Amino acid sequence: MIFACLGMIIIFNTMSNKLVDNAEGESGLILPSQSMILTLEYPSGTIERLGRNWRVTLDNDSLKNADQSNQQFAHYLTNQWLMLQGETQLTQSDETGYRVVIWLAGEQNPIRFWIQPQAQLITNILTQQTWYLTAQQIAQLSLSPVNIQE
Repeated sequence: MIFACLGMIIIFNTMSNKLVDNAEGESGLILPSQSMILTLEYPSGTIERLGRNWRVTLDNDSLKNADQSNQQFAHYLTNQWLMLQGETQLTQSDETGYRVVIWLAGEQNPIRFWIQPQAQLITNILTQQTWYLTAQQIAQLSLSPVNIQE
């Protein structure tokens, strides 16, 4: 009986932290703080860190002009991901979207997100945690260099 009570206390303590982390309406970072992005994989292209530079591979021809613009775009987009904050949501949407895979330094497995632009939601596929983003934030995560605003 004592061990059962101790077990329940441990379970409630670990679950209460998760419930507090997932409280609807709370704002927080999407990626862990102090993260370093190694690779961003979008359906239409990839951005990979190569030392201090980036390799940008896109399916379309939007960044074929200059290596400098590729570097600026990659730096801009990775910074948008690192600073991205959203409001925790408990509801989910059936809207179509696209998947983004992010490889972080020091992690064995990537973080997979499902982005639903019309519903303005981003969901961590593994943990099923969902955040509400503004339309501007969704646009800034797009793999399109026209969104760079300096």
